Amino acid sequence: MTAGWWRRNALSLALVAVLLPVTAGVVAVNEWSEWDLGHATKPITVEPGGSAPYAGAAIGPARARFANDPAAPPGTRLVSATVLVSPGEEPISCLSPKLREESGAGRQWNEASAGLDREYDPDRLTFCDSDLPIRYSLTLDYLVPEDAAGPFVIELESAAGIPQFVRLIVEP
Repeated sequence: MTAGWWRRNALSLALVAVLLPVTAGVVAVNEWSEWDLGHATKPITVEPGGSAPYAGAAIGPARARFANDPAAPPGTRLVSATVLVSPGEEPISCLSPKLREESGAGRQWNEASAGLDREYDPDRLTFCDSDLPIRYSLTLDYLVPEDAAGPFVIELESAAGIPQFVRLIVEP
C-alpha cells in the first residue's frame, strides 16, 4: 500500500523537490539584490596623490602625516589628514570620512577633532559641505593606537554616490 502511494504521488513529490529550493532562491535574490543600494559596498580606490570622480565631484588628492598633539591621550598617535574636494555642477554632501587600516586587522577610526582640546575654527571642515560650490579641503584628525603604522585608507561616502564609496590610500 505504501509503494502505491509513492507511485501515485511521484510527479507531485518531484515538483515539490524542485520548486521548494527554487522558491527559496527567488525570495533570497529578491530580498538581497537591493541590499547594497542603501550601503556603501563598491569601493573606488584612489592611489596616493590621485583623485577620482565621485557623486558629481572630484575627490582627492589626500595626504596624511603623524602629528604631535599634547591633547592626544597616552598610548595613541594623531593622524592628521587633508582631502581635497572639488564639487561639480551639483554640490556634494558627506559625513566625516573614516580612517581604516589597509592591511592587518582592518581596524577603523572615526574623525576625532571634536575630542581634542582645541578652539572652534569655523573654517575647518570635517565633512563635505553642500553649501560650498567651490573647491575646499577636509581637515581630519584621527586618534589611532601607537601600534597602527599604516598604510591607511580614508573612506568617504555620500548618499548620492551609494553603493559606491571612495577609498583614498594615504601613507603618513
